[in-house]
Amino acid sequence: MRAAAVVRQPLITTTLALAIAFSALAQKPVTPDLSGRWVFNPAKSKLSKHVTIGSETIVITCPNSTIRFHFTTDGKESTETYTPDVKEHMVKEFQGGQVFSKAQWKKSVLVTESSGRLVVPNSTADRYQVIHDRVRWALSSDGRVLTREVDDPKQVFVYDKQ
Repeated sequence: MRAAAVVRQPLITTTLALAIAFSALAQKPVTPDLSGRWVFNPAKSKLSKHVTIGSETIVITCPNSTIRFHFTTDGKESTETYTPDVKEHMVKEFQGGQVFSKAQWKKSVLVTESSGRLVVPNSTADRYQVIHDRVRWALSSDGRVLTREVDDPKQVFVYDKQ
């Protein structure tokens, strides 16, 4: 009986160690907190030839399970809201089209996608213009620099935290 107890002790210890290790791996990875006020840094950014931005500020808030981007670009304001759950959400519906968005975390990078189908005005037949926009948002390791990479056209916007 004593020999069986000696054999079971390392087995129990190994089983507990494996359970703890797998539990740590199964936990949801911590996503970066993008919240704050971010100011566009043109010196570090790489924009296409036709894009001109005098100034841009983004205020990012994360209420509940959403991420809200409030842009002020050259005095004009706009807001985008994403839920990083990989599901497609209708953003706007208007006469002539719909716009959808979806978002997800890929490790520590937030990937947002907007797509839609818009009726082309003044067309004789039902013609649609399909739009698709994919953006990757990454935070530097020190949390002071936010990078926004746009696919089409390929651009990199860099923001400093204020």
